[in-house]
Amino acid sequence: MKGQANSGKEHTAPWECTFTKEEEGICNPGKIPKSDEEYFEILSLCVLQAGLGWGSVRKNWRKTKAAFLNFDIDRLADSEVDEHLKNPGMIRNRKKTESIIANAREFQKIKKEYSSFSNYLNTLKKGDYDTAIDEITNRFRHIGKYSAEYFLHSIGY
Repeated sequence: MKGQANSGKEHTAPWECTFTKEEEGICNPGKIPKSDEEYFEILSLCVLQAGLGWGSVRKNWRKTKAAFLNFDIDRLADSEVDEHLKNPGMIRNRKKTESIIANAREFQKIKKEYSSFSNYLNTLKKGDYDTAIDEITNRFRHIGKYSAEYFLHSIGY
């Protein structure tokens, strides 16, 4: 996606990107999130979307967000998988739910080490784009190379 032509539309969530709809494969990078929770929400969206159509994820997003405690990193890190799987209207996938909770714990580690996710990303920018993708795929669960690339694109990296 890096180096794609711009469509002139900046998006705030991954599903607004025309690249995902395969409409000419062009779009601008997303807006830079303002908080660690916003970064985490987009990462979690990438986890949930993997293997599913964007429409499935988008139509249930409000319920999914509520079921995942509005992506409050500390509350999620202390939560149990089963309590989230009981919520109606959300994607009930144990591996994805486990991954989101594990990723919340990883975000906590990043916040302790770097003070914020934004500071962590700044350290990745010192290397090349492929190294940043590898770092994201190795650090977070249920994030492959495509999801990592899309995550970075969605947050304006």
